[in-house]
Amino acid sequence: MSKKQPNRLAKLIDHQAFAGSALPQTLADNMQFYIKATNEIKTLLVDCLPEEILNSCWVVGLTAEQLVLSVSSMTAANHIRYLQSAYLQVLNEQSITFKQLKQIRVIVANTSTENHLSKSSSGLAAASSKSRKANKNQALSQNTKRTISQAAEHVTTDENLKKALLRLANH
Repeated sequence: MSKKQPNRLAKLIDHQAFAGSALPQTLADNMQFYIKATNEIKTLLVDCLPEEILNSCWVVGLTAEQLVLSVSSMTAANHIRYLQSAYLQVLNEQSITFKQLKQIRVIVANTSTENHLSKSSSGLAAASSKSRKANKNQALSQNTKRTISQAAEHVTTDENLKKALLRLANH
């Protein structure tokens, strides 16, 4: 007596199809549209955005003039907001999909880990300030160096500033 059982490792969409409860067509179409847009964004910005931001970045809204991205941290959101005009230029020049884009909005998706951390933020703030004091003379991380280099290459037009930033990133 072997009943057909869904594969425990299958994707959610496979389980739903197996159960006969596939997503409504409009929702499935929207999901595919946003996944396709996300993949295109990640491909176009692979040389601009740090890997940690790319991995957590998802398109959650898209009109002809506005792109809405979801990221996992406030730092990632601030990074994208700060370099928005450079990213818009790359997207406008390299993609038909994003040719008329004028604005990028960024939202931070709350995860259960972040919620847990925010509840104990007072203890973390004290620990964080101690670690900042202890790490004052610590070398820049690879991510920070990459971000500085990318800003120097893609955002800065002043040659002296660009050279200074690149020197800082290489130390």
